[in-house]
Amino acid sequence: MIKKILVITLIGLSLAFFLAGQKASGQEPRGQMQQGNLRRNLVTLRALRMTQVLELTEQQTAVIFPELNRAEKEKAELQRQLALEIRNLRQKIDSGKSTDEEFEAGVQKIRELRHNIQAREQAFEDFLFSRLTPVQKARYIIFSLEFNRVLMERAQRLRQAGQKIK
Repeated sequence: MIKKILVITLIGLSLAFFLAGQKASGQEPRGQMQQGNLRRNLVTLRALRMTQVLELTEQQTAVIFPELNRAEKEKAELQRQLALEIRNLRQKIDSGKSTDEEFEAGVQKIRELRHNIQAREQAFEDFLFSRLTPVQKARYIIFSLEFNRVLMERAQRLRQAGQKIK
């Protein structure tokens, strides 16, 4: 019963995020807003599926979800910075006017951001594993691999379908 309430609550929060994003549509470029909505929806879906697959207790959920949200927000910001740095590096390449030192600084910044994203993911996983039973840890490893695999397959299918339409 508690899990059903949790699932309904998470779906409601996801819907609230979606509606809030719709109201803010005049404030952000459409592509960025859609990407933000997609990210939030994927995080919500992952959290729901993780709750089901790991059979999290109410106490575990109450402790894990706030940290999951913090981790996802931090990763989203790091990924935003990474995208900006990659865009800057592309502009430097296209202009052909940058020095080796500028290229090196850009590459170093990108490597640092990628490392920070991986470190944040590892920190969350360490936190999560400190709150899970051994069986839940095993389920999480399999869940994580499967979730990411399915996500990549679906993204590939969407890309292929988009190419056929053109």
